[in-house]
Amino acid sequence: MRLLFAVSVLFAHSFALLGFADPIEAVVHTTNPGSLAVDGFFLISGYLITRSWVHDPSIGRFLARRVLRLYPGFIVASLISVFIVGPLGADAAAYFHDLDLRVVLRNLLLLHDPQTPRVFAGTAVESVNGSMWTIAFEFRCYLLAALVGCLGLFARPRVFLVIVLLAGAAISYTVPPIGPTDSQHLLFGLTALRVSDSMAWFATLFLCGSCFFLFRERIRFTRVGCVLASVLLVASLFDPAALRPGVLLAGGYLVFAVASLPARKRVRGSGHVDLSYGMYLYGWPVQKLLSWYWPGVTPWAMFVVTLILCTGLGWLSWRLVEQPALRLKPARTLRRRVGAAAVDSA
Repeated sequence: MRLLFAVSVLFAHSFALLGFADPIEAVVHTTNPGSLAVDGFFLISGYLITRSWVHDPSIGRFLARRVLRLYPGFIVASLISVFIVGPLGADAAAYFHDLDLRVVLRNLLLLHDPQTPRVFAGTAVESVNGSMWTIAFEFRCYLLAALVGCLGLFARPRVFLVIVLLAGAAISYTVPPIGPTDSQHLLFGLTALRVSDSMAWFATLFLCGSCFFLFRERIRFTRVGCVLASVLLVASLFDPAALRPGVLLAGGYLVFAVASLPARKRVRGSGHVDLSYGMYLYGWPVQKLLSWYWPGVTPWAMFVVTLILCTGLGWLSWRLVEQPALRLKPARTLRRRVGAAAVDSA
């Protein structure tokens, strides 16, 4: 599922970085495959990270695993974006003269997308790696999970479910999914509850995934349910007011319905190789370089070439950076849980 979402991001950016709307966005006008894929990432992350906490509720080991999962791949991709991709999209001498290393270091520590001197001037999006902006929100959701776990709410699933339903209602009702963007919005009209639009939405998705884990024994995935969820999700794509509830409920149901299929019915994945994080991190810089050095490239051609190149880069990122870092994860002092490998790759 994560690999499918990573490919969807590459597809959407193949159009957006050339100044076009992708075929789905051109029809529904409310969202695009890339945004939906990012939503899917947070749903799955909520499920797996909650599972990780529940099976080993140690704040120290939990944070160590989360740091080892995100930071190494992010740091390497960010440095490559800043010191290799950036100069290739600008005058190298002027670029390095204006580059602020303090900003680079700060962004590495805070998991922010790279801020560089002007690059790829005159293109639709002048950014060296715009995909990275979601990574900081992912880590904040990890901290949120740790907080929820320490408060004991994962042990009280019904109370937790009520809280998530209220959060979902708030973000769906008060924060417009499209239109003019503002970094701050009111929840239920209360000034004291001003929160970041992106953080509120991603946190709600993440916690929705947590609910699917906590109630996994009670949720039944059926063919009829999947058909209804598919219809509701597609319908919500055409209505800005219904988009977020549709993604949370119908989208969440479909994601975990597919993930819960017996192994013999699933498409075989890449075994122990997780390409999704590396593909996500390197897709944008590869596409910017392609558009810069291949004038007239079409979105479809860019997508195919990017998919080929990023499959290789994702493999290298996993083998040389991510997997070695995960081997450093702290050992469990108690019982090992079933399916640990699946969670540790989250």
